[in-house]
Amino acid sequence: MKLGSYIQLIFLFFLGFLLISCQTAEFGGKTFDVNGMVYDFSNRPIPHCEIVIGGKYRTSTDINGRFTLSRVPPGDHTISGEKRGFESYSDLISVRERGQIIYFRLPSQNQLLILLDEALSANELAIAKEMAERAYQIDSNNIEMLFYYAVVKFKQDEYEKAISFLEAAQRLGSKDIYVDKFLSILKEM
Repeated sequence: MKLGSYIQLIFLFFLGFLLISCQTAEFGGKTFDVNGMVYDFSNRPIPHCEIVIGGKYRTSTDINGRFTLSRVPPGDHTISGEKRGFESYSDLISVRERGQIIYFRLPSQNQLLILLDEALSANELAIAKEMAERAYQIDSNNIEMLFYYAVVKFKQDEYEKAISFLEAAQRLGSKDIYVDKFLSILKEM
């Protein structure tokens, strides 16, 4: 190889190194710890909630609902939180600086049912329907949720669907007299 070829090769190597360095210069090629807290709708911490960032950084919350994910590269990442009995959470976050704290809230199925009950009492059927659908996604085998969903369907004049939710509650072993009475009234209609 000639001297000119060596110089070109060294120049290309240096240029490539310079371009790669510039891409990470904004953050100095560093990674950051991502800290956060997870609460329910009553502002109580949610322990043992699984937290995932970018599909590969995983941890779970401690007894106080706090978490730390170490060495996350800077940039935009999807963060998700999941715990049985609670609605799942997913959002886009930007990891940009040291000391960032992420807060999010996950409603429990019971909290959604309370909101559903309040919406029904206020005759806000659209909100009641949304809460019923969200609660159903958490646990479709919850007898109380099935009863509330039947009430929503009844108020929407969808009697067959209301009956199917009440029959599902009975199949799950409901001994609630209100489920039985409501089902017999609907079947008579």
